[in-house]
Amino acid sequence: MIYCIIEEIRSPLLTASGLSDKALNYFTEDDKIKAIKELIDKFLKPAGENFIDEAVYRYLLIRGDSLGGSMRNVVGTLAQHKLIRTLISCMNIRNISYLWLEGNNKKNWKEKPKDDYQIENTLKTLFWEYQGKPKVLSFNMNIPTVRNNVDICLFYASPNDFSDILSYPEKSLLYGELKGGIDPAGADEHWKTGNTALERIRYAFANINIPIQTIFIGAAIEMKMAQEIFNQLQSNVLTNAANLTKDEQLVELCNWIITDEK
Repeated sequence: MIYCIIEEIRSPLLTASGLSDKALNYFTEDDKIKAIKELIDKFLKPAGENFIDEAVYRYLLIRGDSLGGSMRNVVGTLAQHKLIRTLISCMNIRNISYLWLEGNNKKNWKEKPKDDYQIENTLKTLFWEYQGKPKVLSFNMNIPTVRNNVDICLFYASPNDFSDILSYPEKSLLYGELKGGIDPAGADEHWKTGNTALERIRYAFANINIPIQTIFIGAAIEMKMAQEIFNQLQSNVLTNAANLTKDEQLVELCNWIITDEK
């Protein structure tokens, strides 16, 4: 198939394909065209009529770090939205019902909507039961035991328990780091930051004799850090991990979160 690339959008398409400004210096023109073709074939075409949103999403993910703090927050939000959407999709496929909370609300639980379109934009907390075990998953909580904010927080709890869940560290099941930036140049730094946070979590809970599981989800995973992650998984230091841009990995992780008998 022959592609005709409009010159005005060529640069942002290269960025959306995963190439940072620095990386572009090492690519030939043929390499750049190939990168755009792969972006179109692997991501934009499968997105169908939502191909524009997909292109913008991928552009923001890779440009986030260079666009300042506010844009990094946008990138983090987009990554969280993708994780929530995948969790909801996995629950729908399994016909699992759920309750959910908006924003910082801890009490006014809502029923699973008939139409969950864009629910990821407002959902912050999710409750479900699997084989009689109640679980609550929430995002961006300040955990007293760790004395820090944690991206992904999973508890063994019912909706009634959640309002004061932080007073009961023994109900903690899992904590995780979510890194949305896909710029390969910043991948190692994201992993170092996330890994340090996970080490802090494990240390804090070990000090109070509470077993805790940890996960890492990253959008940019380079070879060296992939080996480090694999080694941690093999030694059970890290419980689970996934590449945010690999749908099969993200689906597998979400199904594990939903069904694992922790």
